[in-house]
Amino acid sequence: KQWYQRRVADQLLSGRLCIAAMSQGASKSCMAIALRYSATRLTSGPSGKSDFPILGYQLQQGALIPLLAKTYVYDIALKQIEAMYAKFILPGRDIYTVSQREIVMMCCAIKAITGWHINTAATISRERCGGQGYLAANRFGPAIAGSHSSMTAEGDNSVLMQKVGMEYLANMAVDMRGLRNLSALLKFMYTQYAPGCWLRKFKSGSGRDIEYLRRVIDLRERLLYTHLVMKMKATKGADKDALRANRFKTWSQQEQDVVQAAGHAYAEKLISDICHEKIGGADAELQPILKKLYNLYLVTVMQENIGFFLTNNLITKKGAASLRQDFNELVAEIAPHALTLADGFGITDEMLSAPIARDWELYNSYNNDGEMKEFEDMVR
Repeated sequence: KQWYQRRVADQLLSGRLCIAAMSQGASKSCMAIALRYSATRLTSGPSGKSDFPILGYQLQQGALIPLLAKTYVYDIALKQIEAMYAKFILPGRDIYTVSQREIVMMCCAIKAITGWHINTAATISRERCGGQGYLAANRFGPAIAGSHSSMTAEGDNSVLMQKVGMEYLANMAVDMRGLRNLSALLKFMYTQYAPGCWLRKFKSGSGRDIEYLRRVIDLRERLLYTHLVMKMKATKGADKDALRANRFKTWSQQEQDVVQAAGHAYAEKLISDICHEKIGGADAELQPILKKLYNLYLVTVMQENIGFFLTNNLITKKGAASLRQDFNELVAEIAPHALTLADGFGITDEMLSAPIARDWELYNSYNNDGEMKEFEDMVR
């Protein structure tokens, strides 16, 4: 019965990868539309005249460039996970050696992360395009509406974080059973009892130190799941039924915030590891900009979870205070390449369709009634 239930559940994996791909396609479109408009929409600049693109403002860059970086790193991770999944459905395609449980975790994680991302990317892109973002022809409306299917179809994203957690703990139980894997047991004990300054190797924390960022993001995952293991291990019951009820209470009613945080931590560490490997093997001329996008992603993850890193002494107060400057510098360095990076998504003008991503001044030069047909005929 358990085998049958697992087989039925695993049949959803291909659907989750399809939804992740759909989410990424929408995120790429939103990024391309917002960045193109931001590069051509002029406003007051140093001269006092309306001759300065809004993409030149730190406000606009700080909102859009981190989303652009996430879109790229998520796409790298998704492509790799798709390739690993192919091993399990295409006979003879022995591409990667990973367990079925790991494939389940990866598919659940990437579907959830990309689903949440399109919701954020579509909403912020629309906001950063001002009133033009409201116009149906500029396509943010369908992206925002569609993002809600990305968050709930083929598994509610927060429920998928629970699935990741259950599979992760099952893996830990196998790794540490008896003395089967002494190194895993020692790693668990070290993570549980070592001071944070030891775990981070006494580094204060720099947003430009990629190895440090990778290490503490890995430690966050380990610490959260170590906490969950200890909580579940401490759960007792007079008999099997009582133990089952108490475990349910611990997991679903007392530690759900940790379960969700741990699921996010696994996903972000997974994405980080894949990107680090793939960018290291990329063409030499592409590596500099890809490394900056990856670096910005890592700093963004740190900033979004700074409370955890500080309270667990994985970063010093000084290091935390300097993260914002590192973030701003990376955004400013990537911004001049934003349009090239958006073009890198390979979305044609006809596919984008949105007037603000093409010649919005032409579109506004006549009474268009919000319709696209005449505009399409003019720009074709």
